[in-house]
Amino acid sequence: MRHMTPELEEKPVEKNQDDRLEMKSLSRKDRRKYKKEKLRETMEGMSKGEKFKYLLYYYKEVLIIATVFIIFGAWLGRTIYNNTRPLTISYVVINCGNQLEFNLDTMENYAKDIGKYKGCQIKGDTNVVISGKEYAQGYEGNGNSQIYINFATMATSNYYDVIFTDKDGADGCAALDIFYPLDKYLDAETYAKVKDRIVVLKGMDGKDVEMAIDVSDLQFIKDLNLGYDDVYIGFPGDEQGNHDRVQDFLNYLFP
Repeated sequence: MRHMTPELEEKPVEKNQDDRLEMKSLSRKDRRKYKKEKLRETMEGMSKGEKFKYLLYYYKEVLIIATVFIIFGAWLGRTIYNNTRPLTISYVVINCGNQLEFNLDTMENYAKDIGKYKGCQIKGDTNVVISGKEYAQGYEGNGNSQIYINFATMATSNYYDVIFTDKDGADGCAALDIFYPLDKYLDAETYAKVKDRIVVLKGMDGKDVEMAIDVSDLQFIKDLNLGYDDVYIGFPGDEQGNHDRVQDFLNYLFP
């Protein structure tokens, strides 16, 4: 009985070799037919196990290519699914004390509590460092200038719904005109709920504007473990989706 080597490692010994010259003279249809006949002849007398190993070798390139396409298709499908799921909230934490200690579970629990967890997505970023002091000194000239530019681009493109920040970061956002004025952003009922928590900051033109809400004492905020005690939130997005998600969030914080 012929001896078969391990699958895909070494080409099995064939009874006959294809006549390459003859193959070149055939049409594509006849070439396929010729290959099938030669394959049948080669496997004649083999056991089922030997035939399986030989076919595995014979079609290994097709199998490898098919596997690559399957993996790529699965990855692409997963990516499309992840990016098209309804968004529960998109947030950014500025000047996060320790990103590894940020409690993502708190945001996931929020999504579950409002019934927007399964089949939905949460987008979050804890890698932004913004300083009002640096901005006042002229951020264009310091090493964090690209961070300011990237963040400002994202924020002014309605990417974020909510910004969590300390006072220094809040001053920086205000100076960049990232926050929308609360008296124009919030409806009357919501504004009344947070009126006593509103923080006035100086905008890009130096004028005082109601731009942030002090949420330092809320247990939800403490559970996030942001790395600082005084926490403020502001809202940079102005599309309807941003407003809807902010309203969900504020209704949750201030029922």
